[in-house]
Amino acid sequence: MDYPMRVYGLNVIELFLTGFLTAVAWLLFLFALVIGLLAVISLFGPSGLAPRAFISSGLVGGMLVAGTGLTGAVLGIAASGIRQNRAALDLGFALFALMGFAWIIGGLYSNRAGELVAGVVILLLFSLALFLRKQATQARFKPRFFRLREFETMIQIADTMIDADGKEVIHPIDVAIRVDHLLDDVDSPHREDIRRVLFLVEWVLPLLIFRPFPFSALGSNERRTVVEKVIGAKGLFRDVARVLKMLACVGYYGSEEGMAQVGYVPYEDRERSHVDQTPKHYPDPFVKLGAR
Repeated sequence: MDYPMRVYGLNVIELFLTGFLTAVAWLLFLFALVIGLLAVISLFGPSGLAPRAFISSGLVGGMLVAGTGLTGAVLGIAASGIRQNRAALDLGFALFALMGFAWIIGGLYSNRAGELVAGVVILLLFSLALFLRKQATQARFKPRFFRLREFETMIQIADTMIDADGKEVIHPIDVAIRVDHLLDDVDSPHREDIRRVLFLVEWVLPLLIFRPFPFSALGSNERRTVVEKVIGAKGLFRDVARVLKMLACVGYYGSEEGMAQVGYVPYEDRERSHVDQTPKHYPDPFVKLGAR
């Protein structure tokens, strides 16, 4: 089924995901607030109001409530800009899954059906949110070679490596699309090496500047700081820097717009290529016999 999509603006699935995350954020936050208030009342009020049949008392119950409220708050921040707040989105999804398993483990340990039900519901909501996020990315870019996360990493690599002082003639998304299509057309075993490099860039390189977030979730200044450290390094990181430069140059300067920006003129458009190739006709150098 085809959906009306846009490359730069939010597509219909992203719009739905934004509303879904907002609703889930409020749901989790209010759920934690209500359970927390009941727990406080159970300590200082009548025992009939105690939610002991639903949640563990003490430190474990407090951590479950606090973690659920925190998850709702982070998801609410992420929903305010699912593209701009990538770090909040990744952190929110991690907490989302963690809290689902935490409620289930807490229910199994304390033998409380309420905690088990809460954990199952949270995991179901997380699974739906994860599915919507993947579908939104797939519908937006439709990558041929890269996996969805790799494609998002490639976009940020292009944005980091290409610095034309605000005069870029190609958007980083277009650069990533060109690289993706090129690698899909090329049959080479080195394509898997490129996948491994993108994995290192996404998950390992941010640790060089003590950022526990993926490369694609960092701000532009942090991403450039990481790349500068890689360029100045030796060994494996030097090879990573070469691959980053190659990918960015192929996608940007391999396009007609990028070549024109640096002054390159294709041969067929050069003045020297316009040579008159009309066949020349010369008089017969031999005298015709019999003409007397």
